[in-house]
Amino acid sequence: MLDEPMQRLLAYARRRYWLENGWSLRFRVTESAVTAGRPHGIKYAFTLHDMDRTRLLGFDNAHGLPRRSVYDHRHRFRRTDELVAYAFIDADTLICDFFAAVEQACREEGVPFECVAEDLEDDDEADEPRKPSR
Repeated sequence: MLDEPMQRLLAYARRRYWLENGWSLRFRVTESAVTAGRPHGIKYAFTLHDMDRTRLLGFDNAHGLPRRSVYDHRHRFRRTDELVAYAFIDADTLICDFFAAVEQACREEGVPFECVAEDLEDDDEADEPRKPSR
């Protein structure tokens, strides 16, 4: 059974928040088996996308880091191929860290960090978002 902060994290599942400039924040969260790679019992991907649904940054544990047994990591802003280990402390800190990273990205781009709409993704929309083209 997941504790209250993890239940709060699960409540973000399929949520999508829209920023004024058309960027979106997407949340995919599901319960998973407790494993060495996912000791918290959840699988998550929190991502920021531009108007074309290209991923700009993300925090997830969908796959392991190369040459490491940890899964929690983040994808750098506008360099999403660069994976950096993320020290998962707890569910609330994960949520705060993701929103702080999005706020920083908005500051760097001169984009207001203000959500203007919210919705839930359909199951067919929750597929892996497009990655930046090279």
